[in-house]
Amino acid sequence: MKSMTGYGTAEGRVGKGRLFIEVKTVNHRFCEISVKQPPKMGVLESYIKKHLQNKYMRGKVDVFVKEKIPLFGDVELSVDSELAKKYLGCLKKLEKDLKLKASDEFLHYVGLDHFVTLKEKEGDYSRLWSQIEGLVARASNHVDVMRAKEGAHIRKDQQTRVKLIQRNIAQIHKRAATATDRHRVRVRNMVSGSGQVDEQRLETEVAYLGGRQDIAEELTRLESHIKQYETLLKGNGAVGRKLDFLLQEINREVNTIGAKAADANISRLVVDCKTELERLREQIQNVE
Repeated sequence: MKSMTGYGTAEGRVGKGRLFIEVKTVNHRFCEISVKQPPKMGVLESYIKKHLQNKYMRGKVDVFVKEKIPLFGDVELSVDSELAKKYLGCLKKLEKDLKLKASDEFLHYVGLDHFVTLKEKEGDYSRLWSQIEGLVARASNHVDVMRAKEGAHIRKDQQTRVKLIQRNIAQIHKRAATATDRHRVRVRNMVSGSGQVDEQRLETEVAYLGGRQDIAEELTRLESHIKQYETLLKGNGAVGRKLDFLLQEINREVNTIGAKAADANISRLVVDCKTELERLREQIQNVE
């Protein structure tokens, strides 16, 4: 069992530069992968998504890609000296016309960015994918470690809560086993005030009430669902959706038992079961 919450990073040399990868995952109903990288690296998005789709079944995955050092080498600087000379000539003429003190520090007024152009070296990022994939794998492996640790913690807590539910079900079984006798006593007390008790009619009334309040079928299905739930908890792989479905079925049977069983003790046990089921459901929302 794995949680859907995780975080991992990786940084290393790629090509002539250095690349940083960050991967974050949170809970989501389906698998949704989002890649954020500079526009020039857009070709990597499909590669990264394809790689991660094989790792995650559920969860929202955010990937951030950043060049720490340009992968195709240092940037190139080019200087337009002719343009700079023209600016200088215009500035000197302006100073002369306005009778200002001449100055060669014209860059103070114009700005270096007018004459110096910065150009990054271009290249095909897809050709570096084998190196980049290694960093993506490292970052996602860190995510997996975190998801597995939290998943193990969730599984342990889930197993504890399932045991509590099973204890409550066992007590409900005991109460249900003596339900007929309690119905008989209650009905007898109701009709005893009218004089002689018609035993045949008494048994008919008891059978009628017992049929309406019989929860044996619900208990059988409930126990079956619980066993399936335990089996999934012990298994591997993405089990979150299956567990969520079983919780809905378990909750349905528990609600039916609470509605049919006219017994205060059973009603209390049903409330306890529903409390634990809600806690299970909250946890399962973050299980892959």
